[in-house]
Amino acid sequence: MKRTALKIGYIGTNFHGFQRQPDLRTVEEELIYHLRKLNYIDDLKKSRFRIAGRTDAGVHSLGNVISFQSEKEVQVNEINNSLPDDIQILAKAPVRFGFKPRYAEMRQYRYILFRQDLDLEKLDEVAEIFKGTHNFTNFTKRFQKTTTRTIADIKITEGNLNDYHKKEFPNLHDTISPIFIDIYGESFLWNMVRKMVRVFVDVAIGKMSLEMVEELLNPGENDPRVNIKVLDPDYLILMDIIYDGIKFVYDDYACERFKRNLVDSLDNLQRKYAIRESMIKSLEDLRK
Repeated sequence: MKRTALKIGYIGTNFHGFQRQPDLRTVEEELIYHLRKLNYIDDLKKSRFRIAGRTDAGVHSLGNVISFQSEKEVQVNEINNSLPDDIQILAKAPVRFGFKPRYAEMRQYRYILFRQDLDLEKLDEVAEIFKGTHNFTNFTKRFQKTTTRTIADIKITEGNLNDYHKKEFPNLHDTISPIFIDIYGESFLWNMVRKMVRVFVDVAIGKMSLEMVEELLNPGENDPRVNIKVLDPDYLILMDIIYDGIKFVYDDYACERFKRNLVDSLDNLQRKYAIRESMIKSLEDLRK
């Protein structure tokens, strides 16, 4: 019996998060259903089915990880042929019997902002404050045993999606260039990344000072928790999860297949954009 880890890509839009929930479509439920259907697993306890993280409803992934043991040799594309298009296996790796995907060396989350009113220098300054080990009790909804976490790095870059749009969809007008906020750490609290990015935005638009960020990360023992409103999950991607000594092998066909699915979804969005743009222009013409 072999134990295998799989790296999962999914478009979170039509999922109610990763974790199984009664009568709701989730990533975990889809994976378990199809792994059972293909006779990779039967009893979850016996197969030691484990997951790396529970992303919220609407959050996307290129690197979430599951692991299980099976008598059957794992065939990535056999599983993908059974899975729906918005969830696919991208890579696999053999792992030891005691491997637990929850305990990773590093996780990378990316939040994408589409705003023109952000002071990029302020974003960099906030990033420097967040780096290192802090008490993130103000950056989660749940009370947990420990809220101390370490941010290994934060990278802020200006993206440019316009070239791709112009190539694939020549009728689409220029869009706002996105800002990528990539956050690296061993582990994160529930809602932590989206609350962090809310603070990035508030500082970058002048709504919050850098001193206030310092205070949020160093609350007093008796200080009440601060309610930081989370940003939308739709713009958050779990980019990757890295483990010491484990090298995932990406399946070229699986990656190209998932890429085509993403391109097809862009085509649908382009059509929706064109319809709405036409209606907006028609409304303007009708009022003349």
